[in-house]
Amino acid sequence: MSKALGLAVLQPDYAGTRIPVMEHFGGLSCEAIEHLTGINPVAERDRLAEAWDTLCELLEVDLLWGGALVDEQHCREIFDWSDGAASKIDAEGEPVVQWGIFHASKAEDGRHFRHITKPKSVDEALDFQPLVHFPDTVEQYRRCFQDQHDHNLNRNGELCYTLPMHYTTAFHWPLAIFGFELLCEVGLHEKRFAALMERFVEITERITTAWSQVDGLRGMILHDDLTMSSGPIFHPDWYRRHIFAHYPRVFAPLIRRGIPIVFTSDGDCSMFAGDIFDAGADGLNFEYLVDLETLVRNWPDKIFIGNINSHTLAEGPIEKIEREVRHCMQAGAAARRFVVNVGGQITHDIPVKHLEYYLDLRKRLARELRGNGSSA
Repeated sequence: MSKALGLAVLQPDYAGTRIPVMEHFGGLSCEAIEHLTGINPVAERDRLAEAWDTLCELLEVDLLWGGALVDEQHCREIFDWSDGAASKIDAEGEPVVQWGIFHASKAEDGRHFRHITKPKSVDEALDFQPLVHFPDTVEQYRRCFQDQHDHNLNRNGELCYTLPMHYTTAFHWPLAIFGFELLCEVGLHEKRFAALMERFVEITERITTAWSQVDGLRGMILHDDLTMSSGPIFHPDWYRRHIFAHYPRVFAPLIRRGIPIVFTSDGDCSMFAGDIFDAGADGLNFEYLVDLETLVRNWPDKIFIGNINSHTLAEGPIEKIEREVRHCMQAGAAARRFVVNVGGQITHDIPVKHLEYYLDLRKRLARELRGNGSSA
């Protein structure tokens, strides 16, 4: 692990002797964490920071997605899943399902902002006024983001660098508030939907402007879950009229400050890579559904973060894990700024034997494919 390596790969001239790593390891099971670190995070909650620092070192993580390394003061609610329960109730009375020692909220129909009342009709959704719910000014956002970034830097130290993240760039705003089905209906009323998106994007522009003013910011993740596993929800031209048309505007404050943008989307967003890069993104973070070889062939100078299939790591067998990891890393190594990552996170259902095999293979290939066969 290395903050220096994470920062270096964000630059166009990266020439490191190891393929850098971004991993989401908060989804590990209690058993896996204890096996790797000797710390039981459920029974020894006062040692969370120690456990996460150790995991960061063992997994050789250089970049984090969105947040700082976990510690005792800054963590999700912790659950003991050893009873085999399929779901539990959190401190706010909401049902949750397992995500490592933490949990994943049961989002209703894609709704993340469940504190906002879902519109009762298409007309009500099209008349939605997002600034009522997200009224902060650029300066208010900037102060908040500076505090977040300072915390990330202080908490992580030299272990790794956190790429801050904004989740609702454009498409994800109505998805997070309306849910999938209502979004599909609302999106068909294109004239009024265009006006609605202008209102949403005004907030995102404030947010990216504020982030661009944060001292010490060296990179940024902008996220929209544009697609499902089968591809786009709407016709590609619809996205170009209503979503991608806004990206240059919201990317611009960061671009002017020379801050690299890594765009993130779930699903098969293959057909939109060109649109994302044309809007000014420096990189793409993506799932196994996107063909890495095609990306590298067409945009060899971009940052690519991906895209090992977590299901393969969970299900095995070992031979299949080896093929998956080797294929991904060999394809990615053809790009100067490739960052290896398990799409869908390192999850709690990955057996310890599979996890250890993956880590050993990934560490070895990360050096061999950059011409450095040492263990350094």
